[in-house]
Amino acid sequence: MRIFSIFLLLIIISLNGLSQTGTITGKVVDKTNKGFPEIRIFLKEDQKVRTETNLDGYFELTAPTGRQTIIIQFDDEVQERIVQVITDKTTEIDKVKLNVQYFTGISVTARAKDNTIDDLPVIDMGSIPSPNGSVEKYLTLTTAASSNNELTNNYNVRGGSYDENLVYVNGFEIYRPFLTRSGQQEGMSFINPNLVDNISFSAGGFSSNYGDRLSSVLDITYRTPTEFRGSLDASLLGVSLHAEDKVSPRFNYMVAGRYQDQGYLLNALPVKGAYQPKFFDFQFVSNYNIKENLVWSVLGHFSSNDYLFAPQTQETKLGTINTPLSFKVYFEGQEVTRFQTITGATSLKWDVNKRTDLAIYAKIFNTDERETFDILGEYFINELENDPAKEEFGDSVNTLGVGAFLDHSRNRLQATIYSLRHQGNHQFMQLTADGLDYDKKGKLSWGWSAQYEDFYDVMSEWSLVDSAGYSLPQNNSDEIGLQEVIKANNVLQTFRTSGFFQYSQSFDKYKEQYPVEIKVKSFDSLGNKVKRIHYDTVERSRSQFTFNTGLRAGYTAFNQEFYVTPRATMSYFPRVYYINSEGNLRKRFVRLHASSGLYYQPPFYRELRRMDGTVNTEVKSQKSFHFVTGIDYAFEMWQRNSPFKLTGEVFYKYMWDVNPYGIDNVRTRYLAENNAIGHAYGLDLNLHGEFIEGSYTFFKIGLLRSVEDLNNDDYMIYTNSEGDEIIPGYTFNDTPVDSSIVSPGFIPKPTDQWFTFATLIQDRMPGIEQFTAQLGFHFGSKLPYGPPDAERRKDTLRQKSYFRVDIGFGYDFLYNKDKPENRKKIFRPFSDIRLNLEIFNLLGINNVLSQQWVQDTQGNYLAVPNYLTQRRLNLKLILRF
Repeated sequence: MRIFSIFLLLIIISLNGLSQTGTITGKVVDKTNKGFPEIRIFLKEDQKVRTETNLDGYFELTAPTGRQTIIIQFDDEVQERIVQVITDKTTEIDKVKLNVQYFTGISVTARAKDNTIDDLPVIDMGSIPSPNGSVEKYLTLTTAASSNNELTNNYNVRGGSYDENLVYVNGFEIYRPFLTRSGQQEGMSFINPNLVDNISFSAGGFSSNYGDRLSSVLDITYRTPTEFRGSLDASLLGVSLHAEDKVSPRFNYMVAGRYQDQGYLLNALPVKGAYQPKFFDFQFVSNYNIKENLVWSVLGHFSSNDYLFAPQTQETKLGTINTPLSFKVYFEGQEVTRFQTITGATSLKWDVNKRTDLAIYAKIFNTDERETFDILGEYFINELENDPAKEEFGDSVNTLGVGAFLDHSRNRLQATIYSLRHQGNHQFMQLTADGLDYDKKGKLSWGWSAQYEDFYDVMSEWSLVDSAGYSLPQNNSDEIGLQEVIKANNVLQTFRTSGFFQYSQSFDKYKEQYPVEIKVKSFDSLGNKVKRIHYDTVERSRSQFTFNTGLRAGYTAFNQEFYVTPRATMSYFPRVYYINSEGNLRKRFVRLHASSGLYYQPPFYRELRRMDGTVNTEVKSQKSFHFVTGIDYAFEMWQRNSPFKLTGEVFYKYMWDVNPYGIDNVRTRYLAENNAIGHAYGLDLNLHGEFIEGSYTFFKIGLLRSVEDLNNDDYMIYTNSEGDEIIPGYTFNDTPVDSSIVSPGFIPKPTDQWFTFATLIQDRMPGIEQFTAQLGFHFGSKLPYGPPDAERRKDTLRQKSYFRVDIGFGYDFLYNKDKPENRKKIFRPFSDIRLNLEIFNLLGINNVLSQQWVQDTQGNYLAVPNYLTQRRLNLKLILRF
C-alpha cells in the first residue's frame, strides 16, 4: 500500500510539473514590415524548445512557466526577448523587426519557395495609368513580358506568343476565349487586381511542377481574408467593386464584380463609328477550414463580353513628305461579337503533418463564343498637295486608287474543359549537429493531372476585294472570286494527362570567425573622396547552395504523343558583406543561378487549326531546350527602408518541331504543321526600388533575337535580260531569261523585337505629399510583318516602333491620417480615398498595330497602317474600406 501511495504521489507530481507551461506568440517581420517565414526561434535556457515562423511570420512556442529568454536568429543577426511565461496563458511579445528585407521566393534562406520563379512587389494596380489597369500591364512595365497594344491583356515573353504562357490563379490554370481577333473584343483579364495577394513570375527556366509551355509562368495567389474589407474603383471606362470578410475562424470569402465600357477610349481609334463594348465579370472565392489542417476552397468566375461596332469612316495619312497620301474609307454594316465564359474550380488541401501536404484540384471551364460581321468598305487612295505655298495644301490632287472590300463572318465556338489534378510535397529532415533538433534536408514534390476537352467549332468567313471594278483574284469565268474563304465544321473530343516528380535541397556551409575585408568609399570634410578598408570578423558566416531537379511526362490522345522533359536549376548565395549607412556590417543578398531543361508544348485546339479552318490532329508538341543564367543583387542607397534590387538574365532557346504562326491584331493563326526550327537569345535587366522614398520605381531593358527556319519554303525567282528580278506590276521588262531557287533561311518570328525599355515611376509631390504622380513609359523596337498571303517567308518587313507614355496625377485624401479621429466624419469609414486624373498616350504618338493591304490603279499594293488609340483623359475614383 505504501508503494502504491508513493507511486500515485509521483504521478501527481509529474502531471503537475507537465502542466506548468504557457504559450509565447509573436510575429517576425523584415525591415519593410513584411512577415518573415521560417525564422528559427528557441529558448536560450533550453534549445530543445524551439519553433519556426509560418509563411506570414507568426510563431507560437510552448515554454516552461517563469522568466524565459527567447532567441530569434537569422543568419548573422540575433535578437533576444525576455518573456514572463504564465501557466496555461498566452503571452504575446512585441513585433520582432529584423534589419534585412525578405525577398519572397529567392530569399537568403532559399527555403520558402521555388527558386525558379520570382515574387514581384505587389502595388496598387488601380494607380497604374493604363486603360485596363491589369496585372498583365504591370508585367509589361516591370518584367521580361512585352506588349505593343494597350487594348489587350496579351503579352509576349522572349520571342514567344501569348499561347506559350502559363497563367495560374490559386493553383488553377486559366484559359481565355479562343476567337478573339482584336483587343477591342477581348474584355477584361480573368485576374482581378483587387483580390491579388501575391504575384509570381518566371520568364523561362521554370521548374517541373509547372506545366508544359515554352515561355513563361504567371502564378497568382488571391488573398485569404482576415477581416471585413472592400473597394470601389470607378472611372470613365467602368467600375469595379469587391468585398471580403472572415465570417468565422473557419470560413472566409471574397466577391468581386467589374463592368467596363471602353467606347470612350475606342473612339480615339482612326476608325470612327458607334462603339458599344459591354464587358462584365463576377468572381467568388471562399475557404473553409474543415479541420485545422484541412482546407476546402472554391473559385468561381463568370464573364460576358458583348462587342457591337458599326463603323462609319476611316482616314489615314501615309506616304512620305515628298509623296503624301490619304487613305479614306466609308463603311456600312456592323460587327456583333459575344463571348461568355464560366469557370468553376475547387480544391482540397490537407497538411498531413509538418512534413507532408497533399492537395486535389478540380475545374470546369466552359466558353460559348459567337462572332458575326458583315462590313462593306469603299476606299479611296488620294495623293495630297505637299506645297505649303499653294491654297490646296493638304487637299487631294490626284486619285491613285479606288476599291471596295466586303468582310463576312459567321463563327461560333463552344468548348468545355474538365480537369483534375493532384499535387503533394514531402519534407525530408535530418538531425542537427547538436543533436537537439531536426533541420529540413530536402523536399520531394510530385503531381498528376488529367484533362478532357470537348470542342465544337463552326467557321464561315470570306472576304471580297474589288479594285477599280474588278474582283480580286481575277478569273476567266463569270464567277466572282473571293480573296479568302474559310469554311469548317470541327468537332474535337480528346484527353491529355501529365505528371511530374521533383526534388529540391539546400546545402548550408558555415565558417566560424570569418574574416571580412571591405573597401569603403566616403567623403572628408573638404568633399574629397576617401577610400579606406574596413576589417571585421563574422562569428558565424553562411553560404548556401540550392538545387532543384525534376522530370515531367505527359501524353496527348489526339496525336498519340508521349513525352518526357527533364529540368534542373541551381542557385548559389555567396558570402558577401557590406557596411550600411549606419556603419554596421551586414550580409548582402546576392544570388547566382542557372536553369536548363527541355520544355515541350503539346498543341491546344487553336494550334491544331490551319489557316483554312480545318484541323490537323497530327500536330506534335513544339519542343525547346532552354538555358538561363543570371544574378540577383540587392543593395542599399539613399537610406531607404527597403533595398534596391537588380536582376540580370542571359537566355538561349533552341526550338524544333516549331508550329509557325502569324499575328493579326491579337489573333494568332497557325500553319498547324511542325515544319520549322528556331532559336531565341537575349538579355533582360530589371531594377526596382524606392528611387522616390515610399514608392517603388521599376526599370527594365530587354535585348532579343528570335528567328525560325521553315522547311520546304524555297521559291523560284525569274530575271530578265537586264539581270533584274521580275516583279509583276513593277518591272517593265517581264520576259524571263533565267531563274534560280532561293532559300530564305532564318526569318524573324512575329514577336522578334530587338529592344524594349519600360519604366513605372510613382512619386509624391515634395511638401504636398497628398498629391501623387504615376508614369508608365514603354518603348519597343520594330516588329516584323508581311503581306497577307500566308507565306511566312515574306514577313520580313518592319513596322514603326512602339512608343507610349501614360501619366496619372492623384490626390490622396487620407494621407498621414491613419487614425479615424483625425479625419472628417465623411471619410472615417474608409481606409483609402484617392482621385486620379489619367492621360493616356500623353505624347499623342501614332502607334501602329497592323497593316491593311490595298491596291492602287497601277496594281501596286500599299500597306496602310492601322493605328492604335490617340490621347485620352480619364478620371478615376479609388475607395478602400
